[in-house]
Amino acid sequence: MRMRTLVKIGGVLAALTIVLAVGAVIALRSLNLEQVKALLTDQVHRATGRTLGIAGPLELRLGLVPRLAATGITLSNPAESTRPEMVKIGGFEMEIALLPLLDREIRIDRLVVTAPDILIETEANGPGNLDFKATMPRTEPEPPIAQGQGTAYRFTIHEVRITDGQVTWFDRTSKKTENVRIGELTLKAEGTGAGLVQMQLRATVRERQIDLSGTVGGSDAMGGGRPWPVNLQVRSGGLVLSAEGSVTDPAALNGIDLKLRAEGGELREAVRLAGVALPEQLLVFGPLKATGRLRGESGRIDLGEVAVEAGERDLLLFNAKGSVSDLSGTATVEADLTMASEHPAAMARLVGIDFAGKGAATLAGHLRGSGGAWTMTGLRVSVGGSDLNGELTANFHKRLHVSGSLNSAVLNLDDVAGGSVAPEGTPQPVQGKAGDGRFFPDHPLPVTFVHSMDADLSWKAGRVIQDQREVSNVAVDVHMKAGHLLLKPFRFDLAGGTVEGEASLDVAGKQPIVTLRLEGRQIEPSRLDSKLPLSGGRSNVSADLRGTGDSVRALLASANGEVRISAGEGRLQNKAIDVAGGDLVLQLLGALNPLAKSEDTTLMSCAAIRLTLRDGIATADKGIAMRTSKVDVIGSGTIDLRSERLDLYFKPRARSGVGLSLSSSLASLVKVGGTLSKPSIGIDTAGTLRTAASVGAGVATGGLSVLGEMLVDKSTADEDPCRTALGLPQKGQSQQRKEPQKKGPGSLLQGIFGR
Repeated sequence: MRMRTLVKIGGVLAALTIVLAVGAVIALRSLNLEQVKALLTDQVHRATGRTLGIAGPLELRLGLVPRLAATGITLSNPAESTRPEMVKIGGFEMEIALLPLLDREIRIDRLVVTAPDILIETEANGPGNLDFKATMPRTEPEPPIAQGQGTAYRFTIHEVRITDGQVTWFDRTSKKTENVRIGELTLKAEGTGAGLVQMQLRATVRERQIDLSGTVGGSDAMGGGRPWPVNLQVRSGGLVLSAEGSVTDPAALNGIDLKLRAEGGELREAVRLAGVALPEQLLVFGPLKATGRLRGESGRIDLGEVAVEAGERDLLLFNAKGSVSDLSGTATVEADLTMASEHPAAMARLVGIDFAGKGAATLAGHLRGSGGAWTMTGLRVSVGGSDLNGELTANFHKRLHVSGSLNSAVLNLDDVAGGSVAPEGTPQPVQGKAGDGRFFPDHPLPVTFVHSMDADLSWKAGRVIQDQREVSNVAVDVHMKAGHLLLKPFRFDLAGGTVEGEASLDVAGKQPIVTLRLEGRQIEPSRLDSKLPLSGGRSNVSADLRGTGDSVRALLASANGEVRISAGEGRLQNKAIDVAGGDLVLQLLGALNPLAKSEDTTLMSCAAIRLTLRDGIATADKGIAMRTSKVDVIGSGTIDLRSERLDLYFKPRARSGVGLSLSSSLASLVKVGGTLSKPSIGIDTAGTLRTAASVGAGVATGGLSVLGEMLVDKSTADEDPCRTALGLPQKGQSQQRKEPQKKGPGSLLQGIFGR
């Protein structure tokens, strides 16, 4: 609630008090109480445009200390308010000193108000119910008692006591309600002649009991443009708030100069008193210490010299230094912020956030913002050995939009996500959520954030690490709007090569749609997987894929597109190849390489894979090939990504001059079957021709027939099996038409062979 509103509330009560006090004087003179009630009602209506009601009798109890008492007092609300009465007072009694009347002073020795109920209504564009309009404007001031008097009465109150009261704020715009229950409020003038008023308040705010005590300037200090002192202290639980300084004209927000201080053993007490809900898990956060200086001049109020320290470093230590300008209008915050935690994962668990990061965490930066626009400059974040720097802007108008530029020297995803390092050579297929042994998971994709905000971000990183694997020189632009996420472009260095491309996620429809386009150049396979028995073999890769679904499993089961991989010259390390043991790749190489046991290494001239994906079935129509110094290998078949079943066949062929015969074991077809989680290798020593049943109907390739015939009859005529696998013409073959020269997957893959 703003200062102007609070002053208006006090003004309402003061006006009623003055009117009733003047009525008491009139009553002493006239003793016609019904006329007094009518006069009071008329005066209030003239001054405010509202109706004063006194339901009970107006009683004047004469004696050495006359008392005026009334019950059922009300002040009406405007017609558009939520209830007829703005103010309801159960009982009202005041003691009037007689002798001061001789000096034309109305002095209330004691004023007791019982069960006041005040409703304050506010709204974004309007005065609410605080708009008081006089019905008959005055041309000149009138004294409280005009008849036969040349000088107005002075008015003073020695003591005010309010019990069992309630003040309710209702925001008509947001429909929110706030209540303050007043147990007891006592205002008493000090007898020192200093013009100070002692204040004691016991109240309940947001279910928290508060006790206020201190002194404020009395009537002798107020008026005439002179500042009146303020020295107040508020206690709530272990929280202590204090204000010390002076105020000249609080209604006009002028001449305000107050030093503010807050200190307590628990930050949560201050947060709850401010109306911010905290998770129940946040039982202990840490102490709070805050200072600031409140200044008001010419209708504007600012909070400067702000210094806040909250919490403890073990969980979270928060520091802020800055200012909040124009609190009476559009508040603008400008502050240097720092947050530090020795155990961020423990802190995250307390507030219900799933964070498994490692190491201490810090955040620092300069925050500036007002209303719905906030900017963080000089942002510095560190978690463990990872860092993030740059600037961010958040705009909350209509829909959250985040923009900015960020960079990292090192980002270790194990620091942020708490990944684990598995021993080298340990296969780790991802299990489905039901533990069904499937390779690809069916956990729902985390896509809700795409709906929640828009973004335009750029990020660069020197190194990104996870599970001892690393990419470097990362650069990506992130664009997000209305349920569409686009990473365009992205690039990074990987295993001695580079990867470039773009990816998108569309969650605006019933099912997420994912697209991926990338090109990788000169990547060294052995640097990706140290288990591979290959040195050299720099590879290029291209992918153009699209899938629909709410999990990785669903996306792959609906995937369409193409993947191409080509490897250049390298050497196979034969001693690492094992036909009987090892993983699938080692067994397959052992089955296809007849000289693995007789030579230390085998020269590999090239290798290639081309998979065409249609509705979740990846087909290789002679799309897998390898050429060594001894043999050529051609492979065909399918990978059914819907069921994860493998149905691949490989045929080795001795190269001329090697001295191997087709009647040897090289005539065998090597089959890879089973599933991605449990693959198996079988060798058809009889050379039986097989049909790829999953593709035999031509669903995926438009005519893949007897697999053995294709591999034996057609591949033997291929001068270069790798070019065959990639769908490129053999050297010397003429193309029917010359395609325009452009850079794409085809030219990229041809370039690796220098052809």
